[in-house]
Amino acid sequence: MALGPISKDLIEKAVASPSDETRALATQAIGRWVRNATLSEGEARLARQIFDVLSRDVAEEVRRALAVTLRLSKNLPKSVANRLINDVDSIAVPLLSTSPMVDDDDLILVFQSRAAAKMQAIAGRQGLSERVSRAVINFGDRAAVATLAANDSALISEADAGRLVELAEQDDLIRQAALRRQDMPQNLAARLIDLQIAGVDNALKPETSDHARIASDTGERARASWTAADWSPDALNAYVTALFTTGNLNEAVIARSAGQGDWRFAQLALARLVGISATKAGMIVLDSRPFALSALLQRSGLGQAACELVMASAVAFRDIERSGASISRAKFQRLMTERVATHPAADIHGDVWMDWLDEGLGPRGI
Repeated sequence: MALGPISKDLIEKAVASPSDETRALATQAIGRWVRNATLSEGEARLARQIFDVLSRDVAEEVRRALAVTLRLSKNLPKSVANRLINDVDSIAVPLLSTSPMVDDDDLILVFQSRAAAKMQAIAGRQGLSERVSRAVINFGDRAAVATLAANDSALISEADAGRLVELAEQDDLIRQAALRRQDMPQNLAARLIDLQIAGVDNALKPETSDHARIASDTGERARASWTAADWSPDALNAYVTALFTTGNLNEAVIARSAGQGDWRFAQLALARLVGISATKAGMIVLDSRPFALSALLQRSGLGQAACELVMASAVAFRDIERSGASISRAKFQRLMTERVATHPAADIHGDVWMDWLDEGLGPRGI
């Protein structure tokens, strides 16, 4: 039985050449053809026999050539894949990272080895199941857990996300990674931001009142910058609720969000403070008559500087919405800067407004 265009001479070199380098090169050549080939039953059987021999080769470079070449292939026999993922890191990691021939049971068994590089490779796999994610959280080291937290394709249950946040309380590496996660439940996202802010606050606490102001401003920037354009209404509402419950839905967060063009957040925040529906708040914002918005802001309890900025940004927002133009947040901010510079209240509130409109440190930069 032949293996496609692979010659018997090449197979002989792969399994029997006295040179490690020759065997590795021959293994690579065979693997390159097999990895994307449609194999007959006989060819699959012959390939399995060849790969079984090669996966036991005494030379690490031969086994690595096999693992790297076939790391994405469904033609790698499962028995061979299982042998290779239990090999040394340089051979196991390529397969643990990407091989479709490794299932959840195989991955979880690897955690018994406690090998750091292997656990981190598993944590970074695309489409990780909740079961394996749980194993990473329970048994992985800090690097593996941080890698999992940053892996947006990994499925993590809400209970396990809570455990992740608990680990983040004691570990900056995990916290930084978790802050970048896109599907973190919003109540936990708010908790993560508070943890990050607390770290800044504690670092500055022994110093002056100016340092306390910097820490507070850093927190407000983080809360205002956290929301994403693709968040669902329910997710955004949950985040606003979490900020409100913890007492962090303040005027700086709302004014900064409005000034940066995040009116989905600003409308929900104002609605929460005043106790009306988000739909009604949205209608008030889009109403060209200023009286309703002015009344809404007065009821919200925001200070004069924040109210004036929200009013000014609402005008800009309405103009942009009605023009039908597609505009980025960066362009909106440039427009807002121009409006602020010429607004009648700029003489009084200009410095505060510019501070709020400055993106500064978001949750990715604290």
